[in-house]
Amino acid sequence: MLELLSSPSLAWPMFALFEGWMVNPGIFLAGLAAIAIPILIHLLNKRKFKIVDWAAMDFLLDADKKNRRRIRIENILLLLLRCLAVALLGALLARPFFPTALTAGLLDANQFERIILLDDSLSMKTRQGNESSWEIARTRLVDLVRSLADDDSDNSVTLIVTSKPDQPLLASTHLSDETIDDVVSTIEKLEPSDRAASLDVALKELEDSLTETPSNINRVLYIVTDLRERDWKASDTTAETPIKVLERVSKLVNGSYVITAGDSGDRNLIVTEVRPEGTLVAGVSSRFDVLVSNPSATEVRDVRVKFTAGDALPLENTIEKIPAGQSAAATFSFTFSSDESATGAEADLEPREVKIELAPEMDAESDSLAGDSVAYFPARVVRGIPALIVDGDPSASFGRSESFYLKRALSPLGPVPSGVAVDVITENELEAAQLDKYEVIFLCNVYRLGDKTLENLLRLERWTEAGGGLVIFPGDQIDEQFFNDNYYRDGAGLSPLRLENVRGDETENTWVSLRVEQPQHPVLSIFAGQNNPFLDNMKVFRWWASAPKKEQLGSSVSIPARFSDPDSSPAIAEKGMGRGRTMVLAMPADADWTNWTSDPSYLLTMQELVRYMSGSSGESASVRVGEPLRQKIDLAQFEIDVSVKGPANREANLQAQPPEDGAPSPGKPAEAPKSTPVPAEPVSLQKGNVAPTADSSATVWLAEYADVNTAGFYQMKLTRRDGAEQPVLFAANVDPTEGNLKAVDRDSFRRQLAGANVQLIDAEEAAGLGSVGAQSEVWWYLLWAVVAILSGEQLLGWWFGRRR
Repeated sequence: MLELLSSPSLAWPMFALFEGWMVNPGIFLAGLAAIAIPILIHLLNKRKFKIVDWAAMDFLLDADKKNRRRIRIENILLLLLRCLAVALLGALLARPFFPTALTAGLLDANQFERIILLDDSLSMKTRQGNESSWEIARTRLVDLVRSLADDDSDNSVTLIVTSKPDQPLLASTHLSDETIDDVVSTIEKLEPSDRAASLDVALKELEDSLTETPSNINRVLYIVTDLRERDWKASDTTAETPIKVLERVSKLVNGSYVITAGDSGDRNLIVTEVRPEGTLVAGVSSRFDVLVSNPSATEVRDVRVKFTAGDALPLENTIEKIPAGQSAAATFSFTFSSDESATGAEADLEPREVKIELAPEMDAESDSLAGDSVAYFPARVVRGIPALIVDGDPSASFGRSESFYLKRALSPLGPVPSGVAVDVITENELEAAQLDKYEVIFLCNVYRLGDKTLENLLRLERWTEAGGGLVIFPGDQIDEQFFNDNYYRDGAGLSPLRLENVRGDETENTWVSLRVEQPQHPVLSIFAGQNNPFLDNMKVFRWWASAPKKEQLGSSVSIPARFSDPDSSPAIAEKGMGRGRTMVLAMPADADWTNWTSDPSYLLTMQELVRYMSGSSGESASVRVGEPLRQKIDLAQFEIDVSVKGPANREANLQAQPPEDGAPSPGKPAEAPKSTPVPAEPVSLQKGNVAPTADSSATVWLAEYADVNTAGFYQMKLTRRDGAEQPVLFAANVDPTEGNLKAVDRDSFRRQLAGANVQLIDAEEAAGLGSVGAQSEVWWYLLWAVVAILSGEQLLGWWFGRRR
């Protein structure tokens, strides 16, 4: 009954008179009808009774006649007060307001600006039966603006989406019969983005805008969202929560409404990560681990995952079950074909598009949001993992050079490719080498790094921190004092170990073996297990005694293997540096101090070592939606103009720009320190990123594309100076946290906003907010009027009673 009375959409004649003045005119009419109650009570009290003459009453009647007129006036006054109180109660519940034309100047308001902040994040695509949250929000929003246009008030609308809070789609657009169609068309053409909702950023942008503009107008804020718990948390640890920002924003407007278009469902599956195992090499089987998460409160079974690489037939795998709130992985093995027309280890291969998706039949049952059930991976395939060997003891004699066995272990002859492309240089050639093209660098018995040892050490350190893998094999040419001062640097340098002295038997009558401390280490897995024949066959006659810094052991430095000598000297030590790592094997890579090079385990271990120390092709080319694509361009080889093609055949052209100020100056090697230690905080560069390292040429510029609003593949086309085009593949994926569809607890939400001028309502009620002008409503004054009238009626009743 209350809903019937409060609905202004009913075609009762009296509603037309009051609907421009009240939110709930039906309740006011009911209040007017209730005035009859005190009148009826008054009339019933005046009912005629049978008169019985009684002599003793004659004197009282004569006295009463003198006061009858006064008493009648007093009763009518009390009756009017009671009727007025009932009428004001009805008006109070009806929430009356005055049109702006009457309140301008009086209430310091010239017009109503309706500010609509629309959540256009990925989660708004969640299905609710036959509709998505987005479709529901868009329909209700159209109803709201149409009701605003039909209202007699002077309304304008500002429309902002959370994906671009600094670019309003509508800016104070006046609503009228002439403009409403254009406004509705703008809303109906909107589509949700693939971005995650950043309500704190959007509300902060709105707060800044409201603070800077005049406040002599009525502003009413409508936040249209699916009210997911994830969205109302801070986007990072340093930011304020959206609720805190909304509390401040509500003080800058005259009314705030959070309109929810979402439901309480949370069933969803997310492809959170596509992780290749090492560098992707043509002709070599590559393993991919696909991680699928189930953020809902219900276990999901038989999740089918499809893997498609380029034009190849798709592969399928099934995850048996994913418990509630947990993740599981599906594993795929795929061999990328090689373009036989291209020759040479450095010949460019076309990048391959790898697409991961969940089976469509999962949608209706356990996956209500399809947008995060697909992931894209840009497979940058190479003919071999680029590795560089710096030979500190080269020799023309067969089998005598420091790199002889290592090169053949990494790239053995035969019809089956090893997946490693090896270049060998001397230490004097390192200065001219372009380090960026290599993923793994071996320093084999290198005493000094050419004439500019310290500058080359700094280049190696920056290259390693950028994501490279550096392997050091010290031999008989190493001077421990020079090594410790420059490579170790008291734990701050490239080496995780401090060299002490050479130990062992030069006559090779006695030896030590390898004792594996971490049998699950990827490089040492071949030595796992008891009575392993590879361990028995390996003999080390001489080795470098060494020690790590105690403070770093167990944190940044680990010892995967030791020698079996009485001191348990470290045989292999590993250290993380930035995005890369260094590894030291306390023996040379040749056959001078060990028989390991003649054992099959040497070849297998070196192959695994390269794959472990190299990066993952494609990782640096994968970004989240909303993050820019960056590619470095050497203008000595490529044109400055770059074309970009994205999903839905979107195309753009851009130009490379010089590096930002503060980056290492390209082409100018960093100044070598006057003392042996290099700077304590060298520049850290992400591998595959565009920032130039110290060995970059002066022509390396940056191409950046920021309009990444849709998930999918993006391709930059670089043009070589000879006119040939080189494609560079990127992929943008959605933020997996956006797929957590757990809804906000509404009671808790209201409690947190208890002191703010914010109301939480469902989308179905949005159209009824069209006539609400927050500053023009007078219900608060009516409440005080009711209290005053009832108090006055009680006081007068008591006073009149005493006089009678």
